[in-house]
Amino acid sequence: MLGWVKELLLRVISIADESTDDDDLRLRKRVGVAAGVITIVAPLTLPIQARGDAVTWTLGGALAVYSLGNLAVLAASHRFERYVIVLLLGGVVFVPLATAIGGGLTGQTTGLEWGFLIPAYALMALGPSRAVLWYVLFLGVVLFMVAIDPFVHSAFPVAPYIPQLTGHVLNSIIPLTVVFLLLRYIDLRRRTAETRVDELLTNAIPRSIATRLKHGEERIADAHPDATILFSDIVDFTPWAQRTDPDRVVGLLDHLFTEFDKAAADCGVEKIKTIGDAYMAVAGVPEPRADHAEAALNLAVRMLAAAEVWRRNNDVQLRIRIGLASGPVVAGVIGQKRILFDLWGDTVNTASRMESSGVPGRIQVAPSTHAVLAGHHAFEAREPIDVKGLGPMATYLVADS
Repeated sequence: MLGWVKELLLRVISIADESTDDDDLRLRKRVGVAAGVITIVAPLTLPIQARGDAVTWTLGGALAVYSLGNLAVLAASHRFERYVIVLLLGGVVFVPLATAIGGGLTGQTTGLEWGFLIPAYALMALGPSRAVLWYVLFLGVVLFMVAIDPFVHSAFPVAPYIPQLTGHVLNSIIPLTVVFLLLRYIDLRRRTAETRVDELLTNAIPRSIATRLKHGEERIADAHPDATILFSDIVDFTPWAQRTDPDRVVGLLDHLFTEFDKAAADCGVEKIKTIGDAYMAVAGVPEPRADHAEAALNLAVRMLAAAEVWRRNNDVQLRIRIGLASGPVVAGVIGQKRILFDLWGDTVNTASRMESSGVPGRIQVAPSTHAVLAGHHAFEAREPIDVKGLGPMATYLVADS
């Protein structure tokens, strides 16, 4: 029985849903429909609160029919903004009328709480900028009720104590409950948006850097004396991509880099960026670690293994080469519209040259990385290569890669 009721309620509040709606719009529509349903039921309590004569029944029934018709038009047209405006205008008219026949602002049907639902609901459904107008209109309604209060107070008799008490309770609990639900919905939207922004930000830059930015730092630039930079590149990727369907190119590259990202996270290495088919990462930045060279090499080995599985599973005759270099770097955030966390220094340039002059399917390291890892891994020495800006430099291939 309970499941049937829940299914029925869901069907009712979903009458404005469309397949193209995103989650936020769908939720706003459902909250709006729920508000419309409340405005069908709530006016029918007016005769209970006031005198229970033909006037109160007519006014309460009129708003209930008005709200029901508005919902019917919404279900047929799916024009949500029109529905919202019609619903708000109904409140602008009904609130002062109901307040008047209940004896005014000090009577049993005081409409101040109900009136506040006008800007509160506009805030949720139409946004903060457009809600200001409806708040001003709410203040105008209040001023109007104040102006006519001396007349309606004497024109309409005071109801007995029980209807008065009932009216005050209903006119406090129901609208304030609706306001609470609207505020809760707005807060949930805010928290969801903040979570999404945090996810996007920490996907683009390290979490510790994102935290510093959120705390107000405008310029972040740090020197790190000990770090290891990793560069990888897919050999002959460009000519292969030119003769391959674009969907396949993007799909395979996304698959491979997703595996690299998982490996980087497992190894505690920070991905910096991808440029085309190149992948850059760093160990020891932004959080220092004594084993930065070991961590970067572990990632490099994982990347080679992932690339081999990728080649076999997708029948792709491509290999990657990887270069490592260790030493000091400068790290910082640049850009305003598209924030980028990047690294600079000779160590970065050296790691890039280690990759570009490397061997497909192998890991090549600079002397700085070799000096740290030589006692723990076997290496094959190569002839010195010319590193731009640094001159001839000995290089080493990881023997067990």
